[in-house]
Amino acid sequence: MTGSGTTDALGFEGVPLAELYGGSDAVPPGGSGTATPTEPALRMARHVQRAHAAVLEAHRAISARQALLAGTGASPGPRDDPGAWARLGGAFVVLRAGAARLPDAAAPGVYEVTWRGQVPAEPTGLHARLAGPGATDPCCLVHDGDRRLVASIVRSAPGRSQPELTQRHISAVPAEFRPLALSAVHRLSAAGLDALAAGDIAGVFGDAFDQGGLEPEDLPEPWPARLLEDITIEPGGGPYGHGLLVATARTEAGRDTAPVWPWLVAAATEVLRVYVFHQGVHLCLPGARVRPVADRPTRIEVLDPAALRAGALRFTVEVTGIGLAPRPYATADCEVTAAGRTVARLRDIGVTVRERPGADVLPHPERTGCRRAASGSRAVVNELHLAHAAEGDPAEVFAAFGARPTATSTRPRLPRGGLRMVDRCPRAEIGPAPDRTGGRLTAEYDVPADPWYCRESGDTAMPPFALMEMALQPLGLLGGLSGMTWEYPEQDFVCRNLEGRATLLREADPRAATVGQKAVLRSSVPLPGAVIQRSDFELSIDGEAFHVGEATHGYFTAEVLGTQQGLDGGAYVAPWLERRSASPVGARRLDPRADARPGSGRLALLDDVVVVPGGGDHGAGYVWCDRPVRDDDWFFDQHFAHDPVLPGSIGVQMLFQAVQACAVHTGLVDHLPSPRFTLAVGEELRWSYRGQILRHHRRVRGEAHLREVRREHDRLLVRADGSVWRDDLRIYQVDNIALTVRSGAGREAAR
Repeated sequence: MTGSGTTDALGFEGVPLAELYGGSDAVPPGGSGTATPTEPALRMARHVQRAHAAVLEAHRAISARQALLAGTGASPGPRDDPGAWARLGGAFVVLRAGAARLPDAAAPGVYEVTWRGQVPAEPTGLHARLAGPGATDPCCLVHDGDRRLVASIVRSAPGRSQPELTQRHISAVPAEFRPLALSAVHRLSAAGLDALAAGDIAGVFGDAFDQGGLEPEDLPEPWPARLLEDITIEPGGGPYGHGLLVATARTEAGRDTAPVWPWLVAAATEVLRVYVFHQGVHLCLPGARVRPVADRPTRIEVLDPAALRAGALRFTVEVTGIGLAPRPYATADCEVTAAGRTVARLRDIGVTVRERPGADVLPHPERTGCRRAASGSRAVVNELHLAHAAEGDPAEVFAAFGARPTATSTRPRLPRGGLRMVDRCPRAEIGPAPDRTGGRLTAEYDVPADPWYCRESGDTAMPPFALMEMALQPLGLLGGLSGMTWEYPEQDFVCRNLEGRATLLREADPRAATVGQKAVLRSSVPLPGAVIQRSDFELSIDGEAFHVGEATHGYFTAEVLGTQQGLDGGAYVAPWLERRSASPVGARRLDPRADARPGSGRLALLDDVVVVPGGGDHGAGYVWCDRPVRDDDWFFDQHFAHDPVLPGSIGVQMLFQAVQACAVHTGLVDHLPSPRFTLAVGEELRWSYRGQILRHHRRVRGEAHLREVRREHDRLLVRADGSVWRDDLRIYQVDNIALTVRSGAGREAAR
């Protein structure tokens, strides 16, 4: 290549560089002129992509031909039917290719399908071969055109001994999944399903699902053609409390002799696809697309192949699990019936929702994502990020905020499941180094219309522990984002609330509302093996604050945390009741387990209670309570991953319940019909924690001293102070436990 004009005349794929740069007058990079390389680079990239695709296509064709000539027993997939990919999806085509290689695949039998790799989204040559021909239970391996294993399928003939299916555990208090958007639509006809497939998700499910303003590539991937005729959705239904779905469909098999069970899997997958979109999980992923769950065997039991080919089929799908981490997913069991008779069963079918290839889903302090906040702006941190940080690796999620990889899994993180009470962060500002003081976080929490903690809190509309968690969790998140603990990558760090104070400014019912959460980091002090941070918080509804306060958190190594000696320097200070030489006059022992008014289910925190009218330090009344620590207590699995501990707010809630029991059983509220207890407005609650309660501890005991009972014509104000013991160590002190008691006659009207 010689001559002054040689390189200027060079082209790519027969296209002169001058044309790539928009005309003969343009100058390529490196020359003199002002042409920008942006648009020409895009043109060149498109030509590179076309050339690369042509090379891959030739490579696949050669590979397929070589496989046939080598006599491997592999069978090219249905590239001659590219319409099947668009109509039924890549997963169906893969299963159909595998079923075609299995002997007697159209007869009754049991199939175990395990997805091993990425399901091709576009038509490609598939290679299906039997592994170990002649085996009693033949296995078919399906590879894509690049020889990557996609799925394995094992067939067992009917009558052969099958592994015994274990009975699924049904929890007495199943974890509740909170949808990312709420829809009033719970039944869809064929027209609604067609609209979903066309991408009109907001038009079907409602405005909360609107993703207007996103780039086209960030909208959900188009769905395959509809297989279902209709579907009914019962969120939270079914035996596992995760959802019950009922759909009807008609197979197109007719007299075709091809196996029908791949079509069954496609139809059941469509049921789950509708459900995960109905729950709004796609809203936090750009270019959301549904794929089968990998490395999880799905069992398909075909009982009557002939019945599957005739008439309407009914799919009853019981959702066994649904969650967000590491990516949104749903798993289910499915029974297929025809004319009321079971003709097939599917067990452990699952789908996951993924982002488009190449999309960056991790949060960044200077970039918003595709998730819309309640205000209409786009969130910096969304539900997927918070779920992944709670269940997975916080360093991976918050790397852009300064988080560093660590050698340990115990790190400050948010609670899991139904105990997490922060959803999104529209704004996250990390303060300047070195102490990050001044950092601010604006978060949101969508309170369900009927949250479990209200249902199980007895007569208290919004239990104090829930307000504490709504306020404190954003502080812990801000502290984690501030990056102080990441300076110690070899240490296990845990987060513990040390003390705080909070005031309810006005009566507010957050149910069915989005609570705004604000956190401001006021100070951060690093110590050997610890970081101590003080922050302010505010909770609001529609921009109007209703709960404010401040709290101090500590981030501790296990060694430092183990030196805590409680509130009394390690000495045993006995409860007031234990210090009496004789049983106080009027003391009564109660069994609150027969009384659900203080709390039920997860909030049944009182096992043994003693009330003393006129007792205690102030002579206004006294209550003592006791409960064992159980290894299977629900909060250990939810607070936190790799760090099971009783939340301090639960200890505070126990004292509130004890004061409530005292007021009820000492006659203080006898003049109020159906007394209803609420947190008192304008009263400052104060708490101090100097210890933790873990699985191996034996008992939690508490006491409360009533110090004021103020009677008014239509209500009662009760103030008390209390303490909590872990075994024989006093670790919590809670001052100004203030409850307002009214008649419950107007309870619903006040909502």
